[in-house]
Amino acid sequence: MRSEIEPLLRVRDLSVTFPAAPDRTYAVVERVSFDVGRGEIVGLVGESGSGKSMSLLSILGAVPRPGLVSATSLSFEGRDLLALSEPARRELRGSRIALIPADALGALDPVLRVGEQTADVIVDHDAQPRRSIATARVLEAFREVSLPNPKSRFRSYPHQLSGGMQQRVVIAAGLLLTPDLLLADEPTTALDATIQAQVLRLLASIRETRGVSIILVSHDLATVAMISDRILVMYAARIVESGPTLAVMSAPAHPYTRALLAAAPTLDREITTTLPTIPGAPPDLRVSDQGCRFRARCPVFEFLGAPSECVSSDPPLRPVADGRLAACHHVDEGFPVVGAGTLASGSLP
Repeated sequence: MRSEIEPLLRVRDLSVTFPAAPDRTYAVVERVSFDVGRGEIVGLVGESGSGKSMSLLSILGAVPRPGLVSATSLSFEGRDLLALSEPARRELRGSRIALIPADALGALDPVLRVGEQTADVIVDHDAQPRRSIATARVLEAFREVSLPNPKSRFRSYPHQLSGGMQQRVVIAAGLLLTPDLLLADEPTTALDATIQAQVLRLLASIRETRGVSIILVSHDLATVAMISDRILVMYAARIVESGPTLAVMSAPAHPYTRALLAAAPTLDREITTTLPTIPGAPPDLRVSDQGCRFRARCPVFEFLGAPSECVSSDPPLRPVADGRLAACHHVDEGFPVVGAGTLASGSLP
């Protein structure tokens, strides 16, 4: 995954652990590695609890105690994020790396007008702020994210805005200090399909106009595929597949990725067709297990009659075709994608 050009963000062997007992810990993120290039959108996909959001918090230096972050390398523009002091981390957050939270309404203070609290982002990072300048910059950011009637919305309280408008406000707040990296944590989850598409178009437009890099987190593989250049599929604290979006979507290598695609509704599937589901639930990460973490839900494991290697060892990521990596002992055996239609990447409805 190394390139001749230094990536904006380099993550190697990132792990986040929490205590399970006085003498034992468990990992909610385990040996995760990836790069984010300049101007690149990387999609991070997985079920709830897979470690997506905790990975973002690790980049921000905001993992809650008693969580412990470790990595062979966790660097932003060559700077070691784990070695930064708290004041240096605070300076980096917002100004160079910004978070777009999943719950826009929950992120906004209900008793402050949205313009006022958005302007506070500038005030908090400026030693001698001028409120008039902050107000002008907020209005400019509101226009950039296509918030209707910015001057009127500036004086609105969060509850007076629709869900889509609230999301645009938090995106505007993230853009105020011209960051190089946006961490978008499920920014479309609470929105209807039409507003989801609008927010995704907005993120894609921001990448084009500002050259900003984006990590887009979602539980929905099809949503991420619409604007991402590359996709990382996460399961039970580990990345199980990664690669260029078109390659992953057209020929998924890991059984979990294939199952996610099979469960997605598509235009070429009849309305009466029952969507397949992934049975069971992810493993309890507090319980030690040496085998493949997906095996209890894996149709390949069942089809092959519970092969011993799947029980005894957790497969590492290894190269497959088209620049992809996949963590599966049987990735080369070419099992078909049962029930999955064709999902086109790179286009929005």
